[in-house]
Amino acid sequence: MKELDLDPQDEKLLAQFRRIEIFHGLNRQHLTEIFNLSRLRSYENGEAIIREGTFDHRVFFLLSGQVSVQRDGVEISHLRRLGDIFGEMGVIDGSPRSATIVASGQCTVLALDFSFTDRLSEGDRVLALALLYRVFAEVLADRLRRADARIAKLEQELLRKQTPVARPATFPKA
Repeated sequence: MKELDLDPQDEKLLAQFRRIEIFHGLNRQHLTEIFNLSRLRSYENGEAIIREGTFDHRVFFLLSGQVSVQRDGVEISHLRRLGDIFGEMGVIDGSPRSATIVASGQCTVLALDFSFTDRLSEGDRVLALALLYRVFAEVLADRLRRADARIAKLEQELLRKQTPVARPATFPKA
């Protein structure tokens, strides 16, 4: 993993961040503050970004490439869109990471350390967390819809495997 500071004067990077939904409406001052709390990280193919069972306060936004989401060694999802978020579950409830995230090819992410909210005034903290939770709610609702569809498909497959196949009747020869 290579880690870089973000340059708030980099217009190309600012433009790319503004294309990410959570950052879309933010002004330059807010983006600069986020840059100060973040690191740009580059990962190579197969390199772990998050390990299942670990703790931290970072949320990751995919900027380029794609990542594999794995649980108990089984791939459960792939993220590949600009701004795809991962790592949010540990930030929401402080629990250990529930999945391992691995780079699928070279990828770049924004690693945003959300422990900064502990240092904000109460009003600013409420606003920052409200924005964060709104985005998380949208992400989690989408993932829940996809998980429900996947569960329904797996249930149907299981039911088909458990239902005996009817065999054509055979009649004794006369």
